[in-house]
Amino acid sequence: MPILSSTNYDANTIGQVLEEAAAGVAAAGVTGPAGPTGPAIGAAGPRGPAGATGPTGPVGANTGTVGALGPQGPAGPTGPTGATGYAAQAGPAGPAGPAGTAQGIAGPTGPTGSATGATGATGASPTGPTGPAGMTGLAGPPGGLGPTGPTGPTGTTVDLFIAPMADPLVAGRVWNNNGVPAVSAG
Repeated sequence: MPILSSTNYDANTIGQVLEEAAAGVAAAGVTGPAGPTGPAIGAAGPRGPAGATGPTGPVGANTGTVGALGPQGPAGPTGPTGATGYAAQAGPAGPAGPAGTAQGIAGPTGPTGSATGATGATGASPTGPTGPAGMTGLAGPPGGLGPTGPTGPTGTTVDLFIAPMADPLVAGRVWNNNGVPAVSAG
């Protein structure tokens, strides 16, 4: 394989190219001029995997004790008094209560007097004589007869026949034989 001439070899393949060139020169038996020295440090290889994390060590007892509570600081100065708000308007008047009774409650009845006055004497009232009876007035003439009213309609005459409950023993007569009409045989 011929060795290509280039001024920009790949750094990963330059070693192989030089090895092939040295082999070709040795086979030909001609020693050429020494080439330049390559870099002493090759290209960096790929990054290896991250190592495992070791166990966490114990927590040290380096926390000190809580200090004593400090004294309370002095109170600050009192702030200025705020402005007084506007006076609210007066609310509407409430409804008037019911009117009171016009007459007061009657007081208790006073005690009855202890002394009853004497009854006066009954006055004389003789009955006067009865006057004569007045004469009876004359009887008035009899009134005239009123007109006769119209004659009502004539009703329908219905002959009601009630058959005897026993056989009359007369030939041809009808009688009631327990609700069934029957003709007597005589």
